[in-house]
Amino acid sequence: MADGLSYGMYQLLIKMLAGTPFVERLCSAEEIISALNGRKTSSEVALIKAAIAETLDIYQQTFDFMQPGMTEKDIANFMHQQLADRSLLAAWTYDGCPAVNSGPHSPVGHAAPTDIQLEPGHLVHFDFGVQKDGYCSDIQRMLYLLRPGETEPPLEVQQGFDLVRKAVEAARVVLRPGVTGLAVDQAARQVITDAGYPEYHYATGHQLGKHAHDGGGILGPQWEVYGDLPNQIIEKDQVYTIELGIALSEYGYIGLEEDVLVTADGNEYLGEPQIELVAK
Repeated sequence: MADGLSYGMYQLLIKMLAGTPFVERLCSAEEIISALNGRKTSSEVALIKAAIAETLDIYQQTFDFMQPGMTEKDIANFMHQQLADRSLLAAWTYDGCPAVNSGPHSPVGHAAPTDIQLEPGHLVHFDFGVQKDGYCSDIQRMLYLLRPGETEPPLEVQQGFDLVRKAVEAARVVLRPGVTGLAVDQAARQVITDAGYPEYHYATGHQLGKHAHDGGGILGPQWEVYGDLPNQIIEKDQVYTIELGIALSEYGYIGLEEDVLVTADGNEYLGEPQIELVAK
């Protein structure tokens, strides 16, 4: 990615350098490019914050719009229209941005929204981001649809939301210059598993910038799929997402994602975090 070479072109380069000392000296520029992408200037941070502000406003418009009986596709179409009206782009593949998950049978992840209808008693989960002026946001939000007679979410749902919030904050406390992404991931993951829930099967966060997945290091576990990325040292002026969740078999998925800037002695939210479960 950093050097612009396909594997075939790399093999051709090796062949062309055969018999010279340069074969053993050839190395990737990935570390340089990763550092350049990861360390954000104040102007870049301002652009990311602007994208986040648009995203949060679209979420508010969507929460006001949505009603039981609509489908996940209906909600996604509304959000896509918001993108068009604001001359914004989706932060990742259009069909899967937003991801909309209503109830316990909706496939969670970067899958396209389905014909599943929103129903009272459903948790509705979103994963959505915009690209504005070349920079991206990546934010997950939650809503609970009240059943007839309910004035607030059931205790199990509220406790689940509070647990996810606690895990996000546990990661944020550890996230600071000089620590590894692995340490941040472990802090959040332990909150979930200590509460008796299965660990989530993805990293706790990634860098954010010109792309939804930007830079090199991740906040992740030491799994083979992530290679050495979780061991990279976190630096000041990097922007990370913190994202994680749990599933409730009767209600659906609870997932939150916040975007934060690493500062000299910790980090700060780049947008207003969701600290309360919206009920409608």
